[in-house]
Amino acid sequence: MNIEQLQYIVEVAKYSSLTIAAQNLHVTQSNISQSITNLEKELGIKILKRSRGHGAVPTDEGRIILKLAYEVQKKLEEIKVTANLLNSTEVGELKISSLPGLMTFLVKAIASFRHDYPHVNLEVADKSGSAVIGDVRQHKTDIGLITYSSDLNINMEGIAFEALIEGKQKVYVSKHSPLAILGTITPHDILDQTLVTYKGEFMQYFVQDFFQKYKPLKILFTSNNMDGVLQAINENLAITFAPDFVMKNYPLIINGDIVPIDLVYHPTVNISLGLVRSENKHLSTFANKYIHYLKSEIIKN
Repeated sequence: MNIEQLQYIVEVAKYSSLTIAAQNLHVTQSNISQSITNLEKELGIKILKRSRGHGAVPTDEGRIILKLAYEVQKKLEEIKVTANLLNSTEVGELKISSLPGLMTFLVKAIASFRHDYPHVNLEVADKSGSAVIGDVRQHKTDIGLITYSSDLNINMEGIAFEALIEGKQKVYVSKHSPLAILGTITPHDILDQTLVTYKGEFMQYFVQDFFQKYKPLKILFTSNNMDGVLQAINENLAITFAPDFVMKNYPLIINGDIVPIDLVYHPTVNISLGLVRSENKHLSTFANKYIHYLKSEIIKN
């Protein structure tokens, strides 16, 4: 028994035809026929029943053998892929900067990239939005992931921004809060609430603008630790504002322990999740490939 014989029976069974199988595999029909006959003699069973009217169809015993042959072919493909990766000479580095709250978008893409390019050194840094932009501008990092709004007064000179997701600012409350049953929330509904805020440029801008339009809310604390922010909301100690794309992948939101609610009768704030890169630096092959993985993961979600 050899690999070619298994390949022959799989291809013949797929098309119920020795002729088509021979054409696909670039061998003669007699070669395939003789090879299958030799395999059947070796195994002592009939794998394919051949007739003029019905072509070549598997016997009951043949279906069992074909299933195993399919599995062998799949394993052979895995061996080839693994060998190609082990023999890969593609080495290099890729540096990414991101807001801490956006790491959930990066992780799955990193895993896929790492699988295909195991010899590339990958470095990810958590920084503020302005620091991410600064690193990209100074070529300290290849690409950055930030939240961006045209309402923010951010210096984007020399920076190219590509929006990946358009988001919506929402209010997040504990499922135990009386607000959780509301379908929408107006600013006046939350003026007596305590606020916990994530320490980021966009969030600080939004909160200060909100305070100026209405009145200042009590602030429990401000932190760049999202776990702490989420814990305070989950325990019904405070509420927060946040873009929907930042929050939707956290387990507390997925499980319904924290409830997102639309904010209405408040000026719409345009906010995007996107990539930043330098306009003065050519992206490396690895950066372009990682961006491809990142966009694929975002589309899946």
